[in-house]
Amino acid sequence: MWTMKCDMSKEKLMDIITKASFAMDDVKLFLDTHPNCMEAIEYYHKAKEMREEAWEMYTHNFGPLSAYDVANKDYWNWNKGPMPWEGGNC
Repeated sequence: MWTMKCDMSKEKLMDIITKASFAMDDVKLFLDTHPNCMEAIEYYHKAKEMREEAWEMYTHNFGPLSAYDVANKDYWNWNKGPMPWEGGNC
């Protein structure tokens, strides 16, 4: 079971998200040609779990990483501050 510290920095969480996303993409390519490899399937699920946990912690502490993460019902907070491609939220 993967668990992260609650006080991780914005940069550390983004680093985990980036690396786990890369790992998922990489193993997905392997699984396209080796669909029955249980070791690769387990690796994919571990990387996915790490990414989801880091993504959730990031959005909870620092705001949405994508427009799909906007949780406020009375205020659209996706465009508050610099956008990710402008150095914000990452």
